[in-house]
Amino acid sequence: MRLLPGRQSADPQPTYIGFTKSLKNNGYEAVHSPLVKDENGVWRMDFADMEKHLKEEHIHAAILCNPHNPCGRVWERWELEKAMELYKKYDVYVISDEIWSDIILSGHKHTPTQSVSEDARMRTAAFYAPSKTFNLAGLVGSYHIVYNDWWRDRILKESSLNHYNMMNVLSMHALMGAYKPEGYEWTDELCEVLTGNIDFACDYIANHFEGVKVAKPEGTYMLFVDCTDWCAAHGKTIEDVEQACWDVGVAIQDGRMFHGPCHLRMNLASPRSRIEEAFRRMDQYVFNA
Repeated sequence: MRLLPGRQSADPQPTYIGFTKSLKNNGYEAVHSPLVKDENGVWRMDFADMEKHLKEEHIHAAILCNPHNPCGRVWERWELEKAMELYKKYDVYVISDEIWSDIILSGHKHTPTQSVSEDARMRTAAFYAPSKTFNLAGLVGSYHIVYNDWWRDRILKESSLNHYNMMNVLSMHALMGAYKPEGYEWTDELCEVLTGNIDFACDYIANHFEGVKVAKPEGTYMLFVDCTDWCAAHGKTIEDVEQACWDVGVAIQDGRMFHGPCHLRMNLASPRSRIEEAFRRMDQYVFNA
């Protein structure tokens, strides 16, 4: 893989802002391949569009978010296999962000990208961290798994340049503690709580917020909410919706930075009572005011 400033890498959208900003700040341009919804409203990769970009724009690096942020898809094995077949065909190396892999909602299962084939194992650098699951962001406890010796050496060389790539004592013990049996048990309970929060929020939107749409996520604790029809019906902008939410104490995130033109991003990692109160306020003061 040879990536130079100004060259391009592929990235499905909607996408996490950290990917696009990091690429831009390092002199690269992301080529986005939009996800599409199937007949059941499930976000899917558009493999034809992906191949078109890979072929025509000579892309040799791709970012895969598994599970996906912000739409919450937990990619099925066949989807990963099909994507990795394309990346093999066009000699594309893959950065697979799997930081959400612990937070899988009921009825779904995470498939590590590197597990789908021997080629995927050698072509992919997988990135993990306990930060999303255990609220440990800032402790410098993320890590990567790379089986390809050549690629691992290159990653180590590049990551050494900033001289800030080592764990500290606190982060080391936090990481080990998180992945002990007590951490597994706590995470299982967390996923049950988050599944309930997601079910409540999606049902509430469907039953109370006419013109607002959301595809129920399969992982993460985020909702990516489409307000396009509601805004059109009420002569409002997404900024109006955000301001109305903040005015009544509901902290909401602008979805445009994630390539959602009229979207909100909602974080449901809170006690159910807080979630219910937030939706009551949005119901009374925002969407049905």
